[in-house]
Amino acid sequence: MGPQVPIEIVEAARTGGVREVERLLEMVWTDAYRLSQAIVAHRQCAEDVAQEACVIMFSHIRSLRSAEAFRTWFYRIVVREALKQKTQLYASSEAMPDPGYCEDPSASLDLWHALATLTDKHRAAIVLHYFEGLPTREIGEVLHIPDATVRFRLMTARRKLRSTLKAIDLKAASKDDGLYAL
Repeated sequence: MGPQVPIEIVEAARTGGVREVERLLEMVWTDAYRLSQAIVAHRQCAEDVAQEACVIMFSHIRSLRSAEAFRTWFYRIVVREALKQKTQLYASSEAMPDPGYCEDPSASLDLWHALATLTDKHRAAIVLHYFEGLPTREIGEVLHIPDATVRFRLMTARRKLRSTLKAIDLKAASKDDGLYAL
């Protein structure tokens, strides 16, 4: 649930050498991949995004003003790169979303399908809040928007998700009824 990296490690990476930064990269890679996967919904692109975010972190870690700001700063990089990649991906029409990347696809396909129906700004807010556990204040810092806007996006996204999941459930129920009619 988010890069919970000890401040000492961030500080060492910020002021130290390559070895310290590499240690930090090892600690945040999984979080970068998970967050990018949730936004981009395409495995290969998520890997590219996570790698790019880690390259940016590697080259700019020394410009970070304080170790306490690392989590917000890092999320901002990952979200920005994921949204950029998603725009490029769908503009080229090369790939469709890969919503079932979870360990148990049967349990999550509906959720990933529903998430795919959200706009990028609503999806980012939902993912940061529910998947990464960020409070609205921190989401606002990551996305450069006021707290009230974060809360509004979360409310709007939840309504859309609820509606979409209900429609999926009704559709599945009607298919099941058809099986019994045979």
